[in-house]
Amino acid sequence: MRPAARLQALTDLLNTVLLDATPADRIMQNWGRQNRYAGSKDRRDISNRLFAILRHYGTLTARLEADDPLLVCLLATIVLEGESPEAAMALADGSAHAPDPLEAAQVEALTQALARDGTQTKAGLCSVPEWLMGDIEAQLGEQTQAVLLAMLERAPVDVRVNLLKTDREAAMTALQEEGFEPMRHPHIDTGLRFEGAPRLVDSEAFKQGLIEVQDAGAQGVAQICDARPGQTVMDFCAGAGGKALALAAQMENQGVLLVHDAIAGRMNGQRPRAKRAGVDILQIVKPAQVLDFTESCDLVVADVPCSGTGRWRRSPETKWRLTPEDLAELHQLQADILTEAALLVQPSGRLVYITCSLLASENDQQIEAFLQETPSFQRVETVLPFGSAGQTQLHPLNSDTDGLYCAVLQNLSTS
Repeated sequence: MRPAARLQALTDLLNTVLLDATPADRIMQNWGRQNRYAGSKDRRDISNRLFAILRHYGTLTARLEADDPLLVCLLATIVLEGESPEAAMALADGSAHAPDPLEAAQVEALTQALARDGTQTKAGLCSVPEWLMGDIEAQLGEQTQAVLLAMLERAPVDVRVNLLKTDREAAMTALQEEGFEPMRHPHIDTGLRFEGAPRLVDSEAFKQGLIEVQDAGAQGVAQICDARPGQTVMDFCAGAGGKALALAAQMENQGVLLVHDAIAGRMNGQRPRAKRAGVDILQIVKPAQVLDFTESCDLVVADVPCSGTGRWRRSPETKWRLTPEDLAELHQLQADILTEAALLVQPSGRLVYITCSLLASENDQQIEAFLQETPSFQRVETVLPFGSAGQTQLHPLNSDTDGLYCAVLQNLSTS
Protein backbone atom coordinates (compact mmCIF):
# COMPACT_ATOMS: atom_id res chain seq x y z
CA MET A 1 0.00 0.00 0.00
CA ARG A 2 1.11 3.55 -0.71
CA PRO A 3 1.55 5.81 2.34
CA ALA A 4 -1.51 7.82 1.28
CA ALA A 5 -3.64 4.66 1.15
CA ARG A 6 -2.37 3.64 4.59
CA LEU A 7 -3.42 7.05 5.91
CA GLN A 8 -6.95 6.62 4.51
CA ALA A 9 -7.21 3.12 5.97
CA LEU A 10 -5.97 4.40 9.33
CA THR A 11 -8.53 7.21 9.28
CA ASP A 12 -11.38 4.82 8.47
CA LEU A 13 -10.30 2.38 11.18
CA LEU A 14 -10.03 5.10 13.83
CA ASN A 15 -13.53 6.26 13.03
CA THR A 16 -14.83 2.67 13.25
CA VAL A 17 -13.11 1.95 16.55
CA LEU A 18 -14.50 5.09 18.18
CA LEU A 19 -18.05 4.30 17.07
CA ASP A 20 -18.06 0.52 17.57
CA ALA A 21 -18.19 -1.60 20.72
CA THR A 22 -16.01 -4.35 19.25
CA PRO A 23 -12.47 -4.57 20.70
CA ALA A 24 -10.01 -2.63 18.56
CA ASP A 25 -7.74 -5.62 17.96
CA ARG A 26 -10.68 -7.60 16.60
CA ILE A 27 -11.70 -4.71 14.35
CA MET A 28 -8.15 -4.63 13.03
CA GLN A 29 -8.15 -8.40 12.43
CA ASN A 30 -11.47 -8.23 10.60
CA TRP A 31 -10.18 -5.37 8.43
CA GLY A 32 -7.14 -7.44 7.49
CA ARG A 33 -9.28 -10.40 6.44
CA GLN A 34 -11.58 -8.19 4.38
CA ASN A 35 -8.75 -6.30 2.67
CA ARG A 36 -6.40 -8.96 1.34
CA TYR A 37 -4.54 -6.43 -0.78
CA ALA A 38 -2.95 -5.16 2.44
CA GLY A 39 0.23 -7.14 3.07
CA SER A 40 1.53 -8.17 6.47
CA LYS A 41 3.78 -5.11 6.68
CA ASP A 42 0.84 -2.85 5.84
CA ARG A 43 -1.35 -4.46 8.49
CA ARG A 44 1.37 -4.30 11.14
CA ASP A 45 2.15 -0.65 10.38
CA ILE A 46 -1.50 0.41 10.41
CA SER A 47 -2.20 -1.55 13.61
CA ASN A 48 0.77 -0.05 15.45
CA ARG A 49 -0.21 3.45 14.38
CA LEU A 50 -3.87 2.92 15.29
CA PHE A 51 -3.07 1.80 18.82
CA ALA A 52 -0.57 4.62 19.30
CA ILE A 53 -3.27 7.11 18.30
CA LEU A 54 -5.78 5.54 20.68
CA ARG A 55 -3.32 5.75 23.56
CA HIS A 56 -2.60 9.44 22.82
CA TYR A 57 -6.04 10.36 21.50
CA GLY A 58 -6.84 12.74 24.36
CA THR A 59 -3.68 14.76 23.84
CA LEU A 60 -4.17 14.84 20.07
CA THR A 61 -7.76 16.07 20.28
CA ALA A 62 -6.81 18.61 22.95
CA ARG A 63 -4.26 20.06 20.58
CA LEU A 64 -6.72 20.06 17.68
CA GLU A 65 -9.64 21.24 19.81
CA ALA A 66 -11.59 18.89 17.52
CA ASP A 67 -11.95 15.18 16.81
CA ASP A 68 -11.87 15.00 13.00
CA PRO A 69 -10.40 11.50 12.37
CA LEU A 70 -8.29 12.57 9.39
CA LEU A 71 -6.80 15.51 11.25
CA VAL A 72 -6.14 13.34 14.30
CA CYS A 73 -4.28 10.85 12.10
CA LEU A 74 -2.31 13.58 10.37
CA LEU A 75 -1.37 15.20 13.68
CA ALA A 76 -0.27 11.80 14.99
CA THR A 77 1.81 11.25 11.84
CA ILE A 78 3.65 14.47 12.63
CA VAL A 79 4.00 14.46 16.42
CA LEU A 80 4.17 10.72 17.15
CA GLU A 81 6.01 9.52 14.05
CA GLY A 82 8.20 12.53 13.28
CA GLU A 83 6.97 13.23 9.76
CA SER A 84 7.22 16.82 8.57
CA PRO A 85 3.93 18.79 8.40
CA GLU A 86 4.38 19.37 4.68
CA ALA A 87 4.98 15.68 3.89
CA ALA A 88 2.10 14.57 6.09
CA MET A 89 -0.43 16.96 4.57
CA ALA A 90 0.76 16.06 1.07
CA LEU A 91 -0.53 12.51 1.65
CA ALA A 92 -4.07 13.88 1.32
CA ASP A 93 -3.80 14.33 -2.43
CA GLY A 94 -7.11 12.95 -3.69
CA SER A 95 -5.51 10.07 -5.60
CA ALA A 96 -7.02 6.57 -5.61
CA HIS A 97 -7.54 5.23 -2.07
CA ALA A 98 -6.10 8.43 -0.56
CA PRO A 99 -7.87 11.17 1.44
CA ASP A 100 -9.22 14.15 -0.43
CA PRO A 101 -7.03 17.26 -0.44
CA LEU A 102 -7.35 19.27 2.77
CA GLU A 103 -9.61 22.29 2.79
CA ALA A 104 -8.21 25.60 3.97
CA ALA A 105 -9.99 25.28 7.33
CA GLN A 106 -8.43 21.86 7.89
CA VAL A 107 -4.94 23.14 7.08
CA GLU A 108 -5.47 26.01 9.51
CA ALA A 109 -6.75 23.69 12.24
CA LEU A 110 -3.73 21.43 11.84
CA THR A 111 -1.32 24.36 11.80
CA GLN A 112 -2.80 25.78 15.00
CA ALA A 113 -2.69 22.35 16.64
CA LEU A 114 1.03 22.12 15.96
CA ALA A 115 1.47 25.41 17.80
CA ARG A 116 -0.28 24.05 20.91
CA ASP A 117 1.18 21.46 23.25
CA GLY A 118 -2.12 19.88 24.36
CA THR A 119 -0.90 19.71 27.95
CA GLN A 120 -2.60 22.71 29.52
CA THR A 121 -4.56 20.28 31.71
CA LYS A 122 -3.45 17.09 33.41
CA ALA A 123 -6.08 15.18 31.45
CA GLY A 124 -4.64 16.51 28.19
CA LEU A 125 -1.08 15.74 29.24
CA CYS A 126 -1.97 12.21 30.30
CA SER A 127 -4.46 11.57 27.47
CA VAL A 128 -7.30 10.69 29.83
CA PRO A 129 -10.98 11.73 29.75
CA GLU A 130 -11.36 14.78 32.00
CA TRP A 131 -14.32 13.32 33.86
CA LEU A 132 -12.24 10.39 35.16
CA MET A 133 -9.30 12.37 36.54
CA GLY A 134 -10.71 12.95 40.02
CA ASP A 135 -11.59 9.27 40.41
CA ILE A 136 -8.09 8.23 39.37
CA GLU A 137 -6.41 10.78 41.65
CA ALA A 138 -8.47 9.51 44.58
CA GLN A 139 -6.91 6.08 44.01
CA LEU A 140 -3.35 6.95 42.97
CA GLY A 141 -2.74 10.24 44.77
CA GLU A 142 0.61 11.86 44.03
CA GLN A 143 1.52 9.08 41.63
CA THR A 144 -1.37 9.85 39.27
CA GLN A 145 0.49 11.72 36.54
CA ALA A 146 3.51 9.41 36.49
CA VAL A 147 1.34 6.28 36.33
CA LEU A 148 -0.89 7.66 33.59
CA LEU A 149 2.10 8.67 31.50
CA ALA A 150 3.47 5.15 31.90
CA MET A 151 0.09 3.83 30.75
CA LEU A 152 0.68 5.56 27.39
CA GLU A 153 3.42 3.06 26.56
CA ARG A 154 2.78 -0.14 24.63
CA ALA A 155 2.26 -3.13 26.91
CA PRO A 156 4.71 -6.05 26.76
CA VAL A 157 3.72 -9.70 26.33
CA ASP A 158 3.82 -11.79 29.51
CA VAL A 159 3.32 -15.49 30.14
CA ARG A 160 2.78 -17.47 33.32
CA VAL A 161 4.94 -20.53 33.86
CA ASN A 162 2.72 -23.49 34.75
CA LEU A 163 4.32 -24.86 37.92
CA LEU A 164 2.29 -28.07 37.63
CA LYS A 165 4.48 -29.05 34.67
CA THR A 166 7.74 -27.14 34.91
CA ASP A 167 9.61 -24.31 36.63
CA ARG A 168 10.65 -20.91 35.33
CA GLU A 169 14.21 -21.85 34.40
CA ALA A 170 13.13 -24.97 32.48
CA ALA A 171 10.38 -23.01 30.71
CA MET A 172 12.90 -20.36 29.67
CA THR A 173 15.19 -23.03 28.28
CA ALA A 174 12.36 -24.65 26.31
CA LEU A 175 11.34 -21.32 24.83
CA GLN A 176 14.92 -20.38 23.98
CA GLU A 177 15.35 -23.66 22.15
CA GLU A 178 12.38 -22.66 19.97
CA GLY A 179 14.00 -19.32 19.14
CA PHE A 180 12.12 -17.09 21.60
CA GLU A 181 13.84 -14.61 23.90
CA PRO A 182 12.11 -14.71 27.30
CA MET A 183 13.13 -12.49 30.20
CA ARG A 184 12.37 -13.04 33.89
CA HIS A 185 9.78 -10.64 35.24
CA PRO A 186 11.44 -8.58 37.99
CA HIS A 187 8.58 -8.87 40.50
CA ILE A 188 6.42 -11.88 39.62
CA ASP A 189 7.97 -15.28 40.30
CA THR A 190 5.93 -17.12 37.65
CA GLY A 191 6.29 -14.42 35.00
CA LEU A 192 8.26 -14.34 31.77
CA ARG A 193 8.26 -11.32 29.47
CA PHE A 194 8.82 -10.83 25.74
CA GLU A 195 9.48 -7.80 23.59
CA GLY A 196 7.37 -7.26 20.49
CA ALA A 197 4.51 -9.62 19.66
CA PRO A 198 5.85 -13.18 19.37
CA ARG A 199 3.39 -15.92 18.36
CA LEU A 200 3.68 -17.82 21.62
CA VAL A 201 0.47 -19.79 21.09
CA ASP A 202 2.24 -21.55 18.21
CA SER A 203 5.10 -22.68 20.43
CA GLU A 204 5.52 -26.22 21.68
CA ALA A 205 5.91 -24.82 25.19
CA PHE A 206 2.38 -23.43 24.95
CA LYS A 207 0.90 -26.52 23.29
CA GLN A 208 2.41 -28.74 26.00
CA GLY A 209 0.93 -26.57 28.74
CA LEU A 210 4.23 -25.27 30.09
CA ILE A 211 3.08 -21.65 29.76
CA GLU A 212 -0.12 -19.59 29.60
CA VAL A 213 -0.30 -16.10 28.10
CA GLN A 214 -1.25 -13.90 31.05
CA ASP A 215 -0.31 -10.38 32.14
CA ALA A 216 2.11 -10.35 35.04
CA GLY A 217 -0.35 -8.26 37.05
CA ALA A 218 -3.00 -10.96 36.79
CA GLN A 219 -0.36 -13.45 37.92
CA GLY A 220 0.53 -11.18 40.82
CA VAL A 221 -2.99 -10.88 42.18
CA ALA A 222 -3.47 -14.63 41.70
CA GLN A 223 -0.42 -15.19 43.89
CA ILE A 224 -1.90 -12.87 46.52
CA CYS A 225 -5.00 -15.11 46.61
CA ASP A 226 -2.75 -17.80 48.12
CA ALA A 227 -4.92 -20.81 47.27
CA ARG A 228 -3.65 -23.91 49.08
CA PRO A 229 -3.65 -27.66 48.40
CA GLY A 230 -6.78 -29.40 49.62
CA GLN A 231 -8.93 -26.30 49.85
CA THR A 232 -12.29 -25.63 48.24
CA VAL A 233 -11.77 -22.56 46.07
CA MET A 234 -14.33 -20.68 43.98
CA ASP A 235 -13.31 -18.51 41.02
CA PHE A 236 -16.54 -16.55 41.02
CA CYS A 237 -16.11 -14.49 37.82
CA ALA A 238 -14.03 -17.03 35.95
CA GLY A 239 -14.48 -15.93 32.33
CA ALA A 240 -12.07 -17.82 30.09
CA GLY A 241 -10.31 -19.30 33.11
CA GLY A 242 -6.78 -17.88 33.12
CA LYS A 243 -6.85 -17.02 36.81
CA ALA A 244 -8.44 -20.38 37.66
CA LEU A 245 -5.47 -22.19 36.14
CA ALA A 246 -3.10 -20.07 38.23
CA LEU A 247 -5.09 -20.98 41.34
CA ALA A 248 -4.96 -24.67 40.40
CA ALA A 249 -1.17 -24.49 40.22
CA GLN A 250 -1.06 -22.94 43.70
CA MET A 251 -3.28 -25.77 44.93
CA GLU A 252 -0.86 -28.28 43.39
CA ASN A 253 -3.89 -29.80 41.66
CA GLN A 254 -5.27 -30.94 45.02
CA GLY A 255 -8.68 -29.98 46.41
CA VAL A 256 -11.73 -28.62 44.60
CA LEU A 257 -11.59 -25.68 42.21
CA LEU A 258 -15.05 -24.34 41.42
CA VAL A 259 -15.41 -22.02 38.44
CA HIS A 260 -18.45 -19.85 37.86
CA ASP A 261 -19.48 -17.01 35.59
CA ALA A 262 -22.84 -15.29 35.32
CA ILE A 263 -22.58 -15.71 31.55
CA ALA A 264 -21.89 -19.42 31.26
CA GLY A 265 -20.77 -19.20 27.62
CA ARG A 266 -17.63 -17.35 28.69
CA MET A 267 -16.39 -20.59 30.27
CA ASN A 268 -16.67 -22.71 27.12
CA GLY A 269 -12.92 -22.93 26.62
CA GLN A 270 -12.03 -23.80 30.19
CA ARG A 271 -11.95 -27.59 29.93
CA PRO A 272 -9.52 -27.71 26.96
CA ARG A 273 -7.28 -25.16 28.70
CA ALA A 274 -7.39 -27.16 31.93
CA LYS A 275 -6.52 -30.36 30.08
CA ARG A 276 -3.54 -28.72 28.41
CA ALA A 277 -2.37 -27.37 31.78
CA GLY A 278 -2.74 -30.74 33.52
CA VAL A 279 -5.54 -29.52 35.81
CA ASP A 280 -8.19 -32.07 36.80
CA ILE A 281 -9.71 -30.50 39.95
CA LEU A 282 -11.81 -27.99 38.03
CA GLN A 283 -15.59 -28.15 38.45
CA ILE A 284 -17.91 -25.82 36.49
CA VAL A 285 -20.71 -24.27 38.57
CA LYS A 286 -23.76 -23.05 36.67
CA PRO A 287 -25.49 -19.85 37.87
CA ALA A 288 -28.43 -21.83 39.25
CA GLN A 289 -26.04 -23.94 41.37
CA VAL A 290 -24.14 -21.13 43.09
CA LEU A 291 -26.11 -21.05 46.33
CA ASP A 292 -25.50 -24.78 46.77
CA PHE A 293 -22.03 -23.73 47.94
CA THR A 294 -23.16 -21.25 50.60
CA GLU A 295 -20.53 -21.01 53.38
CA SER A 296 -18.59 -23.94 51.88
CA CYS A 297 -15.52 -22.27 50.34
CA ASP A 298 -12.17 -21.64 51.97
CA LEU A 299 -11.46 -18.99 49.35
CA VAL A 300 -13.68 -17.08 46.91
CA VAL A 301 -12.01 -14.98 44.23
CA ALA A 302 -14.16 -12.27 42.62
CA ASP A 303 -12.36 -10.73 39.64
CA VAL A 304 -15.28 -8.44 38.87
CA PRO A 305 -16.34 -6.69 35.65
CA CYS A 306 -14.88 -3.19 35.72
CA SER A 307 -13.93 -0.14 33.67
CA GLY A 308 -10.68 -1.72 32.46
CA THR A 309 -8.79 1.51 33.18
CA GLY A 310 -5.84 -0.57 34.37
CA ARG A 311 -5.56 -2.16 30.91
CA TRP A 312 -5.41 1.05 28.92
CA ARG A 313 -2.00 0.08 27.52
CA ARG A 314 -3.57 -3.01 25.93
CA SER A 315 -7.08 -1.73 25.13
CA PRO A 316 -6.73 2.06 24.77
CA GLU A 317 -10.01 2.35 22.90
CA THR A 318 -11.85 1.71 26.18
CA LYS A 319 -10.71 5.13 27.45
CA TRP A 320 -12.94 6.84 24.94
CA ARG A 321 -15.90 4.47 25.06
CA LEU A 322 -16.61 4.49 28.81
CA THR A 323 -19.45 6.77 29.92
CA PRO A 324 -20.59 7.89 33.39
CA GLU A 325 -23.69 5.75 32.91
CA ASP A 326 -21.56 2.70 32.12
CA LEU A 327 -19.47 3.28 35.24
CA ALA A 328 -22.54 3.66 37.45
CA GLU A 329 -23.86 0.32 36.19
CA LEU A 330 -20.50 -1.31 36.91
CA HIS A 331 -20.52 0.07 40.47
CA GLN A 332 -23.86 -1.58 41.15
CA LEU A 333 -22.79 -4.85 39.52
CA GLN A 334 -19.59 -4.94 41.58
CA ALA A 335 -21.51 -4.34 44.81
CA ASP A 336 -23.98 -7.10 43.91
CA ILE A 337 -21.18 -9.56 43.12
CA LEU A 338 -19.40 -8.82 46.40
CA THR A 339 -22.61 -9.44 48.32
CA GLU A 340 -23.31 -12.72 46.51
CA ALA A 341 -19.72 -13.97 46.65
CA ALA A 342 -19.53 -13.28 50.38
CA LEU A 343 -22.34 -15.79 50.98
CA LEU A 344 -20.09 -18.59 49.74
CA VAL A 345 -17.22 -17.93 52.16
CA GLN A 346 -17.10 -20.23 55.17
CA PRO A 347 -16.32 -18.82 58.64
CA SER A 348 -12.60 -17.88 58.78
CA GLY A 349 -12.47 -18.17 54.96
CA ARG A 350 -11.25 -15.43 52.64
CA LEU A 351 -12.84 -13.31 49.93
CA VAL A 352 -10.49 -11.71 47.37
CA TYR A 353 -11.82 -8.81 45.32
CA ILE A 354 -9.95 -7.96 42.10
CA THR A 355 -10.34 -5.33 39.40
CA CYS A 356 -8.21 -4.18 36.49
CA SER A 357 -9.02 -0.59 37.43
CA LEU A 358 -7.29 2.59 38.56
CA LEU A 359 -10.51 4.14 39.88
CA ALA A 360 -11.15 4.63 43.58
CA SER A 361 -14.89 4.23 42.98
CA GLU A 362 -14.29 0.65 41.84
CA ASN A 363 -11.51 -0.14 44.30
CA ASP A 364 -10.99 1.40 47.74
CA GLN A 365 -14.44 2.99 47.86
CA GLN A 366 -16.20 -0.18 46.76
CA ILE A 367 -14.47 -2.17 49.51
CA GLU A 368 -15.21 0.48 52.14
CA ALA A 369 -18.91 0.39 51.25
CA PHE A 370 -18.96 -3.43 51.39
CA LEU A 371 -17.26 -3.55 54.80
CA GLN A 372 -19.69 -1.02 56.22
CA GLU A 373 -22.64 -3.12 55.06
CA THR A 374 -21.07 -6.49 55.93
CA PRO A 375 -19.36 -6.15 59.31
CA SER A 376 -18.59 -9.87 59.52
CA PHE A 377 -15.82 -9.27 56.96
CA GLN A 378 -12.62 -7.35 57.59
CA ARG A 379 -9.41 -6.76 55.66
CA VAL A 380 -6.68 -9.25 56.47
CA GLU A 381 -3.77 -7.88 58.48
CA THR A 382 -1.12 -9.15 56.05
CA VAL A 383 0.92 -6.43 54.34
CA LEU A 384 0.66 -7.12 50.61
CA PRO A 385 3.28 -6.31 47.97
CA PHE A 386 2.91 -2.73 46.69
CA GLY A 387 0.09 -2.09 49.14
CA SER A 388 -0.99 -1.80 52.75
CA ALA A 389 -2.72 -4.26 55.05
CA GLY A 390 -5.20 -6.25 53.01
CA GLN A 391 -5.16 -4.30 49.77
CA THR A 392 -2.83 -3.35 46.93
CA GLN A 393 -2.81 -1.36 43.70
CA LEU A 394 -0.41 -2.64 41.05
CA HIS A 395 0.59 -0.49 38.09
CA PRO A 396 3.45 -0.12 35.60
CA LEU A 397 5.64 1.94 37.94
CA ASN A 398 5.57 -0.09 41.15
CA SER A 399 5.26 -3.62 39.78
CA ASP A 400 5.90 -3.33 36.03
CA THR A 401 2.40 -4.67 35.30
CA ASP A 402 -1.03 -3.54 34.20
CA GLY A 403 -3.09 -1.62 36.75
CA LEU A 404 -4.75 -4.24 38.96
CA TYR A 405 -6.33 -3.76 42.36
CA CYS A 406 -6.69 -6.50 44.95
CA ALA A 407 -8.30 -6.56 48.41
CA VAL A 408 -8.17 -9.61 50.70
CA LEU A 409 -11.02 -9.90 53.18
CA GLN A 410 -11.71 -12.48 55.86
CA ASN A 411 -15.02 -13.80 57.18
CA LEU A 412 -14.80 -13.36 60.97
CA SER A 413 -18.20 -14.88 61.71
CA THR A 414 -18.31 -18.03 63.82
CA SER A 415 -21.31 -19.72 62.27
